[in-house]
Amino acid sequence: MSRILKIKELLTQELTPDLIEIIDNSKQHEKHAGIEVGQKETHLYIKIISKKFKTLNKVESHKLVYGLLNAEFNKGLHALELELSDSN
Repeated sequence: MSRILKIKELLTQELTPDLIEIIDNSKQHEKHAGIEVGQKETHLYIKIISKKFKTLNKVESHKLVYGLLNAEFNKGLHALELELSDSN
């Protein structure tokens, strides 16, 4: 299973989002330190709309997502660009 599918499954299970979108931006970061040409699923854009963020500020929301994805960072995920909001 790809990293994106694993992440989507985990975030869906934990955050029950109204919307989740994940885009692989790894190509834009080739040749960065520790990133090989052609390496995929190292830099991801993730947009999530979830009621779970309603009582959290921006930093707390980001910490929540980073904490959920800690194991993926240990397996080669390098960076996230997050767009997080609560469903109104």
